[in-house]
Amino acid sequence: MIYLVDFIGVHSGMHYYLDAFKQILESIEGVKVGIVSNYSDGDGKPVFLNQYKGHKINKMASALRNLWRLDRFIAKHRNDRFIYLTYGNVLDPYFLKIVSKTPNHCLDVHEVIAQNEDSNLRLREKLAKIYSSKITTVISHSSRTDDYLMQFGYEGKKYEVPHFKYVFPRDYNLQAVSEDIRQSVDKEKINILFFGNITREKGIDILLDSVNNLSEKDASKIKVIVAGKDIDGVYKRVKIKPDRNVSFFIRHITDDELRFLYDNVDFLALPYRKTSQSGILEMAFYFKKPIIASDIPYFRKMLTEFPSFGYLDGNSSKDFSYAIHEILKRKSSDFFKEEEYAKYENRKEVNEFKDHFRDWLMPDKDKR
Repeated sequence: MIYLVDFIGVHSGMHYYLDAFKQILESIEGVKVGIVSNYSDGDGKPVFLNQYKGHKINKMASALRNLWRLDRFIAKHRNDRFIYLTYGNVLDPYFLKIVSKTPNHCLDVHEVIAQNEDSNLRLREKLAKIYSSKITTVISHSSRTDDYLMQFGYEGKKYEVPHFKYVFPRDYNLQAVSEDIRQSVDKEKINILFFGNITREKGIDILLDSVNNLSEKDASKIKVIVAGKDIDGVYKRVKIKPDRNVSFFIRHITDDELRFLYDNVDFLALPYRKTSQSGILEMAFYFKKPIIASDIPYFRKMLTEFPSFGYLDGNSSKDFSYAIHEILKRKSSDFFKEEEYAKYENRKEVNEFKDHFRDWLMPDKDKR
């Protein structure tokens, strides 16, 4: 049995990724997968509590409870295999130490160290010690991850694979979508969505500055929707001009609201300063919504391989203003060319990953 372990789960849409990963693994003959998260993939109760709900004390208590539950679960299933999704945040060292107790562990590395923790020297030291001495196998999605693994002295086995494409239904219950979000989409304009945690690393200030920098003519053609949880308050530092059409939903976005937004907007804005991979990008591709992206390695790689999936420009608000100006000239038929989407749907890297990963999943079995 293989268990996918993740403490974020339904809090930030990682259940979509877990379900996709499970489907990939179970397409290998003889592999069975269970999910250890804050939601259940079957009839049983979730193993973890949602440690992001409630007041600060409740969150801390839930996190401690989850560490205890993981320790007990691994003790009970010690001979099984565990794949732990790691994000490099302040909680990860504690979870990593428990996961590393099992001889059959692997880290699915979304971030070696969280983007907003890059300067946290104490956390860097903790993670470097764990990676260099306790971790034996990792899955990497990007060159940023590879660079950090090298810096942290990791010398174990490494598998390379792109972020897995999503598999969930695209429909939604309109009655479950709040009225303010329903009204935010302007059918007379080009709707641009910024979705996810709202942070400086994800360039929300770049986006808002770029909207301010647009000509009145360009600004009159677009509607910008910002939806997600505020992490560091950086979006408040940019004062939007009165004639700019921007709506903010600074809160948790439900699954139905997420699907509604992705279904009804025209573009996804990704003005990120850095990232190792992006579920927001993969979600956009899943809904066939082109991205407007900053020129960082992961986005450059994706739009080099699939150029009709969006528009790539620089890393400043001036660059992003120009990118918005350029996409306003283009037709919807310019995006998501059929041959490119067919290639995306059948990425050879995923099949290669499955072939190589069989050695870890079933070391003592016939791998047909």
